[in-house]
Amino acid sequence: ERTYYNRLALGHLPPEESAAMAERVLQVTTLPQQVQQLITGKAEGNPFYIEEVTKSLVESGVLHKTDGSYTLEQPAEQIRVPDTIQEVILSRIDRLERRAKEAIQIASVIGREFTVRLLNRISDIEAQLDDLLAELKSLELIYEKTYFPELSYMFKHALTHDVAYSTLLLERRRALHRIVAAAIEELYGDRLPEHYEALAHHYY
Repeated sequence: ERTYYNRLALGHLPPEESAAMAERVLQVTTLPQQVQQLITGKAEGNPFYIEEVTKSLVESGVLHKTDGSYTLEQPAEQIRVPDTIQEVILSRIDRLERRAKEAIQIASVIGREFTVRLLNRISDIEAQLDDLLAELKSLELIYEKTYFPELSYMFKHALTHDVAYSTLLLERRRALHRIVAAAIEELYGDRLPEHYEALAHHYY
């Protein structure tokens, strides 16, 4: 609507650029053709899918690093690549160690952005929390958002948050929302009006 703006339509990445992106994610200069096809075959040029499925193949042991490149540990026709980005993210969360999975699930109830102080208050994994958050950060499922006035993290992508939240049974979600709301009232009682919207959401 403004004369000084240019509108850019971002289409899907072509196969060669999809393969280049996978190489950057894996930090290699080139990938075998079979590996490229496996990663880009279902991605249809979606950058987020390419990134997530590439990491998933490494974490599951399908891709193995050898001499600065990656090779397939089993025949390509035996490897099942999820059809949707949600399935890819779910497979990555399912492979997490139990405590790390619990941490990301509880965090998802708080919201896409969450403070360490609040997560610490509502979870029973206090002693390990720093290590678990560091693990989730290294896997690029979350990232540090702010340090002041307190340390907070954010899910890297809204879909990652949605999928983590969907892994909780309905009754468990309801119970956690009540716990989160009560913890907010306790921790931020001196400036509660700032948290009215969050409280309404969790109590609802």
